[in-house]
Amino acid sequence: MGAQSTTPGMSPSLETDTAAGDEVSLSDLDIALAHWARRHGADRRVARAFALASWAVAQGHTCLDLRHIPTALMSADNQAELRPALAASTLVGEPGQTCPLILDRDRLYLQRYHAYETRLAARLRELMATAPEPVDVAALLPGNGLFPVDPANPTATNWQAVAAFAALRHHFTVVSGGPGTGKTYTIVRLLRVLIEAALSRCHTPPLIALAAPTGKAAARMLDSVRSGLAEMGADGTFDETAIARHIPETARTLHRLLGLNGTSTHARFDADNPLPYDVVIVDEASMVDLPMMAKLAEAVRHDARLILLGDRYQLASVESGAVLAELCGAAGVNRFTAAQHAAAPGLLTERSASPTHPLADHVITLQTSRRFNADSTIGQLAAAVNAGDLETTDALLNAGHADLVYHEHVDEHGLAPLMDAVADDYARFQTITDPALAVAELERQIILTAVHEGPAGSRVLNAGITERLARHFDFAPSQTWYHGRPVMIRRNDYRTGLYNGDIGIALADGNGMIRVWFAGNDGLRALLPSALPAHDTVYAMTIHKSQGSEFETVTMVLPAPDVPVLSRELVYTGLTRARAHLSIHANRQSIRQAVAHGVTRTSHLAALIATDPSGPS
Repeated sequence: MGAQSTTPGMSPSLETDTAAGDEVSLSDLDIALAHWARRHGADRRVARAFALASWAVAQGHTCLDLRHIPTALMSADNQAELRPALAASTLVGEPGQTCPLILDRDRLYLQRYHAYETRLAARLRELMATAPEPVDVAALLPGNGLFPVDPANPTATNWQAVAAFAALRHHFTVVSGGPGTGKTYTIVRLLRVLIEAALSRCHTPPLIALAAPTGKAAARMLDSVRSGLAEMGADGTFDETAIARHIPETARTLHRLLGLNGTSTHARFDADNPLPYDVVIVDEASMVDLPMMAKLAEAVRHDARLILLGDRYQLASVESGAVLAELCGAAGVNRFTAAQHAAAPGLLTERSASPTHPLADHVITLQTSRRFNADSTIGQLAAAVNAGDLETTDALLNAGHADLVYHEHVDEHGLAPLMDAVADDYARFQTITDPALAVAELERQIILTAVHEGPAGSRVLNAGITERLARHFDFAPSQTWYHGRPVMIRRNDYRTGLYNGDIGIALADGNGMIRVWFAGNDGLRALLPSALPAHDTVYAMTIHKSQGSEFETVTMVLPAPDVPVLSRELVYTGLTRARAHLSIHANRQSIRQAVAHGVTRTSHLAALIATDPSGPS
């Protein structure tokens, strides 16, 4: 074999062919695992496989696809020799064995990720295998009190009613929908049916848990459920208080729900000590990674319901797996069995294409957005981005619309006018002393970035806007606290009740004392700066941090086209945070590259769910 170069940080004993300047590289952790394998008897190729399996997890995959290893990480010659070496190694086992690496056909797993994937698939199969329960379909029919008839199309299928039907019929259900499609609206009505049915039979109403992956998402979920109950009871057709007393008073993070403390991987609630709830509802499920989803599913009682809410097209978790997207992708869009159709007379008004996966009856995709109607440019752009439609995306950006403005820039110098404009706008906070008004204004606008670092990253934008405000109001840019400073919490802090992603505003009182104000379920509250957990200034935040939030106006800034994080999921998530107005600052090629690139994460979960466990995998 010819001379070999070394991946950055790679020792000569683990060397492989690497293209000069190639950005694909292994981390220190990946290299450490490879060295561990060498110390425990692995040859060079197997040690390299340890590093690559770890690298794959860091990229969001649950396993390494041996058919698609980047040649920058392992030469073609070494790849050809890899399978026999893996098969001969005592560190590599088959499914069902306990070894550091698991080789499952063309997939190589770190052992614990293979365990998570197989356990989650088995648990979901069990929930799906529970006999369907009878549903009072008449109560769900549009026009009968719970769900309205669409006056523009009275015979159209009401997908919110179908979602409620599926969640009542099955013990595992996924309700997917974009912003404004009514996921929480549907769940509020589902809970009303469950609670009223129990009360009418003099039974104890179901014990319900509301949860989300982050504290901010949990708080928004609870607020939406409470608002939905109040709205549903406004017409006086039912006793809202009778239902509300059986709705949880809190929504919790998944960590708190399962009893995961600190960095511990062992949950208080698991298969041997299941959660006490009859119904477990999880919002923003696209953000839930494979390990957490496996722990959640195993902790749900066998006779309980697990309902996942989320947007199948949104960014997946920053950790391994894209569970929600994979479940939805396998099920298709509203493809149901003949049995499902027969159980919903008058509700499913159109025959769907034949399902090809057991998940089909358990996944409902909501179709109509109340936020983005047919005339919404933002809604049209979201659809074009999802479809990878470059031509329509270009046309929408070029057309010029009241709710969509595109600014093309090539480098960071093109962002100076943006920072000037944002600083001018935020200057108004210097005159606001009413905390309620200041907190409300925080939801009026935000800058969203793809990355934290770099010339188009949130760190540079936050520093630039702060500097401009400091010059205008004559304070030092290095001054940490000043009147009008917006801050975002970086980590959950149960002592203060502040969560990762919560946004507050610093205001000085008449004596010049700074307090930081936050909105909560019980109204406004103020904390001294010294009481805050880790936090950052937040004129700009990353799109990942914005998940679960909405703003009246969003300014989305994308970096140069060579930044690898660009994807259609990223752009879709960013633009759909805007309720009314969207401004995009990006190189044209950055947008085209993102829209053309959909994130694909290697996983075998959907196939495992469809597999007879007694047969071959």
